[in-house]
This record gives sequence, C-alpha cells and structure tokens, in this order.
Amino acid sequence: MMVNTFPGINNRNQIKILLGKLENSILGKYLTQSELDILIQHSKLSEFVSGDIILKQGEETDSIYIIIEGQVSLIARTMIQGSTNIETLGPGSFLGEICFIEKVPCPFSVIAKTHVKCLVINDTYFELLSAYPEIKYKLLETLSRQVCDRLQRIHNKVTECITNSDMVSLSFLGKVVSTFNQPKQITFEGANLSKEQMMQKPIFKLFDNDELEMLFARMELLEASKNCKLIYEGEKRASCYIVLLGAVQSSIAHDNKLAKLSVIGPGTLFAGVACVDADYPYTITFTTCEQAILLKITDTLLADIQKEKPQLWYKLFTLICTSLVALEKSIDKLDIRLHIEAYNR
Repeated sequence: MMVNTFPGINNRNQIKILLGKLENSILGKYLTQSELDILIQHSKLSEFVSGDIILKQGEETDSIYIIIEGQVSLIARTMIQGSTNIETLGPGSFLGEICFIEKVPCPFSVIAKTHVKCLVINDTYFELLSAYPEIKYKLLETLSRQVCDRLQRIHNKVTECITNSDMVSLSFLGKVVSTFNQPKQITFEGANLSKEQMMQKPIFKLFDNDELEMLFARMELLEASKNCKLIYEGEKRASCYIVLLGAVQSSIAHDNKLAKLSVIGPGTLFAGVACVDADYPYTITFTTCEQAILLKITDTLLADIQKEKPQLWYKLFTLICTSLVALEKSIDKLDIRLHIEAYNR
C-alpha cells in the first residue's frame, strides 16, 4: 500500500491543488473555498494504488475518508457467496462513515479500483473541527445526503424485490387499525415521568441547560400503542423522535408489504429522510413494535431552530446524521442479504 500522510496538510501548493478538486466535488456545493481550506488543514492525505485495501471488512477505524481522486469498490464477503461487489464510489464520496460514527467494525471492505487519493479525518481532527461548528455541520450535511442517496438506491432495489416476492401482505384489518392508531399527546406528570430525570439521559448531554429548557418546552410528549405508524410512506414533513420508553421498528413498506430493518430502543433519536431533503421520492417507515413514549420534534420546531438558533441546530443535526448512518448500516445488511438471495436463485 502506498500511503503519504501529513500531520495536517499545511503546504500551500498542496492545499491549492486539493481545493480545486474539492470545489468540483459534492463538498464544493456546500462548503465555501475558505471552509474547504480549513477542512483540508484538519485532514491527512492518503494515496492508494489499484488493489489496495483501504478499509477491511470486520475491522474498526477511527477515521472517515473522502475520495479526492479515483474509484473504489465496496466488497462484502459472505460464507455463501464469497465476495459480492456492492457498489462503486468516486470523488466526493465518504468512506468508513458507519464505522466512524457508529463505532462498529466495517460491514464491507473498501478496495481501490484505480489509483486513489483520499482526505482522511481521524477522531482527533474531527473533534478539532468543533471549533468551526458550521463547517462540521456542512460536512455532516454532505455526508447525510450521500447516506440518503444510498438509502434511495437500496430502497428502490428492495421495493422491486418486494413486488416480485411471495411475502405475506398486511391484512386489511391491520391497515385499518394502523390508520386509526395515532399517538396521543400527554404530559410528564400524566405519564409519571420526571422531566429532570429525562434531561439526564446520555442523548441530551450534547445540549446546554438553556437549550434543554427550550427543547423540552416545545417538544411534544407522545404516547403510542403498538403498531402505531410515526413516519409513514410518502411523509414529506421533516420530523424526528426520541424514544424514551418502548421500541420502534424501521421498515421499507411497498405494495402493502414490509421489509424490516432495525429496532430502535430508548435513548435514541430517529429521523426521516425529509430532515435532510423533503424532495426525496422515498420514505423509510417507523412503527412502534410495543407501547412507547416518545418526544417529537416537529417540522415547525426544526425550522425555527435552524433559523433562530444555529448552534442548537448544528448539535441536533449531529444526532439526525447519526440516526441516518445507523439506518444505512441496517439497509446495507438487507442489501447484502438480497445479493445472497439473488445468487441462490
């Protein structure tokens, strides 16, 4: 493996060359030239020749990679099929985001298809970017859009499989129950919950006291029975939820059939893709799989925070991005399973 790394890129000629490449990538759509300059100075540069393993399936990484030049293949190895080519990515694409954000082993290997140059941002450099919250937010926004694009590609593949599958359809009664099964707004006192204790949960450590007071004053506390649909097919409103008690199932719904993804438990925020862009033509559905109590951050509140309290919005978007990456991890597993099933057929 050919790797050149620098303790933060500070060579002006090098920065100028990299700036030109990044300005023409997806990052250039969201970050200004000066912001890209700062990002480069908080990164390392690594180069790989064709065939090099950039990330290895099953191993962890403390870095996130951004492709500057070249193409890579995402390869998943399974016991049944051997190696499966999942996808090819090029300049501007992020690599290793699942491992970096979720702190889990890589779900597949990333192999250089051509000569590849990457910006590498490790944990330390990423934390240093906290001094530039708007840049960090824009980086996460760009990453979230890539994740949503990937979710859309696999969503389309899954819906096609669902259409041609012999999966059992939801019953008419189930559809009717789901339609009328709506969450109801409650109070902390009525739910016998302490607002102060809720504020101590790890998910809220990101916010200061003033931000917490503002959020808890405007978030809706909801009680939802089992099989209550919270984010449904065709939902275009940007909203997100924090599970306090109970559990929620994420799924892909199509032709009155469900392909289940993952179960989301207490202390976790989940968000629809509309939080990134309401124009996405697909939706991941979220339905309670048992009785649950949740906090809802409505589209109106999200818009107000983004407009009036940017620092709070940046923090909140970190959680939204994390939830989308967790969703990507689940849908990647489903994608690999579909490859295996196609191979077996």
